[in-house]
Amino acid sequence: MNIKLWRILLFALVIIGATVLIYPFPRDMVPLYLKAGKIAKATDILTVLLEENPDDLELLSIAADVFLVRGLPDKAIASLNRSLELKPDDVDALEKLVKFYEWNVMPRKALETWERIAAIKTKSMIPLEKMVMYYRFFNEIHDEVSAIIVLNDLQSGRLLTDKFLDTIHVEVKRLSADYDKQAEDPYLDYLIRQIFIVGNQFEIAAKNEENINILTYVTYSLEYFIAVGRVSEAYTFAANMDENLGKGIDSRIQLVKLLGWSRNYKDALALAEKLYEIDPDNAGLLKEMVWLAQNDNKFLLAESVLEKLVQLEPDNNKHREDLGNVYMQTGKFDQAVALFRDLADRVGNFFKYAHDMLRAALYSSDTKLMAEVVTETEHLNISEPDYLRTRAELLLGLKRPKEAYAMLRALAEGPGGVVEDYVRLLDAAGATGDAKLIAETVDIALRFKPDDISLMRQGAEAWLAAGNPVKAYNLYRKVVAAEGSESDILAMLTTAAETQNLSIAKEAAEIAVKALPDNVKVLAQAGEIMLWLNSPIDGYPYFKKVAVLNGGEKESVMKLMQVASFTTNRKIFRDAASTAVKLRPYDEQVALLAASVWAAAGDTAKAEQLIVTFADRKGETYDMLLKWAEFADSSGLTEEAYRLYDQLYSLSSRNKKIRDNLARLAGWTNRPKVAAKLFGEMSDEKPRNLSLALQAAKGYSDALAYGDAVTYYERALALKPTDYELKIELAKTYGFAGMNAKRIILLNELYNQGVLPQAEKIELARAYIEEKDPEKALKILEPYARLKVLPRFEGFLLATVYDQLGRGREAASVYKRLGREHSKDGVYLARLGAEALFNNHTDEAFNLFLSTLRLDKNNHTALKGIAMVYTQRNEYKRAISKFRAYNKLVPDDADSRFQLGELYLLVNREGNALREFKAAKRILKRQGVTDKVLSSEAKKIIDRE
Repeated sequence: MNIKLWRILLFALVIIGATVLIYPFPRDMVPLYLKAGKIAKATDILTVLLEENPDDLELLSIAADVFLVRGLPDKAIASLNRSLELKPDDVDALEKLVKFYEWNVMPRKALETWERIAAIKTKSMIPLEKMVMYYRFFNEIHDEVSAIIVLNDLQSGRLLTDKFLDTIHVEVKRLSADYDKQAEDPYLDYLIRQIFIVGNQFEIAAKNEENINILTYVTYSLEYFIAVGRVSEAYTFAANMDENLGKGIDSRIQLVKLLGWSRNYKDALALAEKLYEIDPDNAGLLKEMVWLAQNDNKFLLAESVLEKLVQLEPDNNKHREDLGNVYMQTGKFDQAVALFRDLADRVGNFFKYAHDMLRAALYSSDTKLMAEVVTETEHLNISEPDYLRTRAELLLGLKRPKEAYAMLRALAEGPGGVVEDYVRLLDAAGATGDAKLIAETVDIALRFKPDDISLMRQGAEAWLAAGNPVKAYNLYRKVVAAEGSESDILAMLTTAAETQNLSIAKEAAEIAVKALPDNVKVLAQAGEIMLWLNSPIDGYPYFKKVAVLNGGEKESVMKLMQVASFTTNRKIFRDAASTAVKLRPYDEQVALLAASVWAAAGDTAKAEQLIVTFADRKGETYDMLLKWAEFADSSGLTEEAYRLYDQLYSLSSRNKKIRDNLARLAGWTNRPKVAAKLFGEMSDEKPRNLSLALQAAKGYSDALAYGDAVTYYERALALKPTDYELKIELAKTYGFAGMNAKRIILLNELYNQGVLPQAEKIELARAYIEEKDPEKALKILEPYARLKVLPRFEGFLLATVYDQLGRGREAASVYKRLGREHSKDGVYLARLGAEALFNNHTDEAFNLFLSTLRLDKNNHTALKGIAMVYTQRNEYKRAISKFRAYNKLVPDDADSRFQLGELYLLVNREGNALREFKAAKRILKRQGVTDKVLSSEAKKIIDRE
C-alpha cells in the first residue's frame, strides 16, 4: 500500500482537532463540575489553574465562589482580596467581599470594606448607612457622627415632604458646621448622633404608618439638647419646629416641661415667662408655670398665674381648687375660705368644699375666721373621719373642748377609730377640766388599748391639765415601768413634785434612779423636786452623785455647795466641802465657797487654810472675790480671773467696770458666747465706738452666731468704710451666715479694686459655685490648672465648676490629675472619689478608690464607694466582697446592708440576702427610722419570714 507521510500527519491532526472540540479546556470544566455538584474536582482544577495564572481576575472571582461553597471562607476572602489588589476600584468585588465578611461575622473587616465602597460610590447612601451601623456597634461615636454628617447631606438632597424630618436634617447640618475644624467634642458627637437617630425613628414610624405624635419626637430631641447643657440651642430648635409645623409654641412649652422635670426650675421659669410675653393666654403654658412655681417655692407667682387661669377658663373648677390651696401656702387664708365657699356655691355641693374651708381656717390660727367657718358648716351632716378631725381641731382652737370632745369620742368609738383619735380625745377631755369626764375618758382609752404608752402618757397630761397630779403620777409610773425613757422619767418626777407630797416625790426619785442610775439629767431632776418640796437633805445625795458623774464640772459642784448650805446640817456642810475640794482642788471659787461652808460648820482651821492658800487674806465675800479677781487678772491667771469676775458679775451686774473686765476675759479664755453678749450690750450703748463693735462682732463670730456677727461688722464698717480688711472679715461672715449674695457683692468689689488676697479669691470662687455661676468661678480657678501641682482644694473646686458647666470630660481630667499628684494622701483620695462618684465620673471614682485602698485597705469611704462602682458595672461578686469588708468595719450602716442584700438576690443567694435585710432593719429600728424603700423582691423575702 502506498501510504504517504502527509496523509498520516493529516489524519493525526484531524483526530487531535476532534478531541479538542469534544473535550473542553480545564477552565471551562470548572462551571460544568460546579453545576454537576462535583465541587472537589472544580476546586482541584481551580487550584492548578491559579498556580499557573495567579492574577487572572475571572479565575479569582470563580475561586471565591467555589471556596465559599466548599466552606472555606478564608480562601474565598483571600481570592477576592487578591483580585482587589489587581483592581482596587472593582465595586462588584468589594460588594461581594463585604458580604463574605458579614456572613463570616467579621464586622471590623466589613466596616473597612464599606469605607472603601463609600469612597467610590460617593452618591450612594447604603455604604454610609452601613458605616453608621458598624461605628455604632464598635461605639466609635466620633467616626459614626462623621459618617452621619455626610449621610445627612445626601438625605437632605432628596425631595422631602415631611416638615419634621426637614427640620431635623437642617438641625444636624447646623450642628455639624465647621465640625472638622474644631477639636473633638464628645457632647457635640452625642447630640448630633441622637438627633439623627430621632429622625430615623420618626421616618421608620412614618413608613410603618404608625399613629405618630410629632410632639413626642420633638421631646426626644429636646431631651438630648438638655442632656449636653445646650438649653439655648434647644430653644432655637423648638422655635424652628413650632414655626415649621405651625404648632404655635407647643414645642417650646415642651422644653419648659423638660427643664422642670430635670428640676432646673430657674431656667424653666425664665423660659416660661419669656413665652408668656409671646402668648399670655396660653392655658397649657400657664399650667406649667403653676407647677414650676410651686416646685420652686414661688407661691406668689403660682398664685398670680392661677388667678389668670381662672379668668381664662372660668368653668374649670380645678383651677379654683388649686388657687385655694396656693392661697393657704401664701398665708391668705381668708381668701382661701372665700374661694372654697364660692366653689361650693358654683357646683351646688357645699359638702365637697367644707373640709377645705375648715383646713384653711385652722391653718390661719385666726379665731374670728375659725369661728365663722365653724358656724357656717354647723348644719352639715358629714361623717367623713378626716373632716370631723379637722372640725374638732378648730373647736379646740376656739376653746370649745366639750363640743370637740363629743365629736372626737364619736370618731374614736366608731368603726374607724385609731389610737391617735383617743390621744386627741384625752387632749379635749383635759381641756374641759372636768375630772369626772377625764377619768371616764382615760378608762375608755385604756380599754381600747390597755398597754398603749401614748394613751397612758396623754391620760397623764390630761389629769395634770385638770389639776389632779396624783392620778397623772400613777399613769406616768406605769409608762416608766413599761419603757423607762428619759423624757417619761423626767415627766414623772415633775408630776410627783406637783403632788406636793414628799413621800410620792421620794418614791418617784427612787424609781427614776433605779431605771437610769447614771443619768445626770434624771439625778438632777430628782434632787430638784426635793428642793421644790423644801427637803434639801433628801436632795443632797442626788446632787452629790451628779457632781461626781460630771467629773467635778463647776456648775454641778457649785450647786452641791449651795444645796448643802440649804440643809443647815453641819455634817452635810463638811461632806460638801470635802467633796468639792476633792473634785476641783485648784478652783478658787470652790475653795472660797468651801471655806465659807467649813466656817459655817465650825471647821475654822480648814477654812483659814483655804483662805491663806487662795487669797492670803480674810474679808467679806464680795470684797474677797474682787481682790482675788484683780490678783488673778494682774498675774496672768486669765481662767481663774474670768471665773471670779463671773461670780462678781452675778452679784453686781450693774457694775460696768466688772462687766468690761468680764467681757475682756471671756474673749481671752475662749468663751465667745459670753464675750459676744457683753460686748454687744456695750456696743449697743455706744454705737459710735469702733472697737466695741469689732469685739462684739468677733465674739458672735467665734460663738458661731454669724447673723448677729454680721450686724456688728456692718456697724463697724459704717464707722470705717475704707478698711478693706474689715470688708474681708464681713464677707467671710456673710458666707458663714448663709448670705451668699451679699458675700459675692463685697468680695467682687474688693476683687475689682485689686485688694482681695489670694485665699479670699478662692472663697469668691466657692461663692460663685454655690450660686450656680460657674463661668465666674472658672476665671478665678482655671489658672491653678497651669501650676506644676494642682492644689487639693482648688482642684476640688475646679472639677465642680467643670461639672456645673457641663464639661464633664475636663472635670474627669482634673480628678485624674488630683489623684496622681496627691497619690499619698488616702483620706483626700477617698473624699475625691466620693465626689467623683456623686458627679457620675464612675471610672475616675473607681481609680481613686483603688488608689486609696492601696494606701489603706480599711478606708471606709473607699470600700463602700468601690463596692457601689462594682455594682454599677454588674461585677456582683466583687461588689459583694467589698460590701462585706466595709460592713465588718462599719457594722451599723443600714444602707450598706440593704445594698449587699440586693446584690445577694441578684446572684440567687436568698438566704444571705435575708440575713442582711434583717440586720439592716434592726439597725434602722435602733436609729428610729421606720420608712425604707425596698425592692419588691426584697420585701417579699422579708415578709415571708
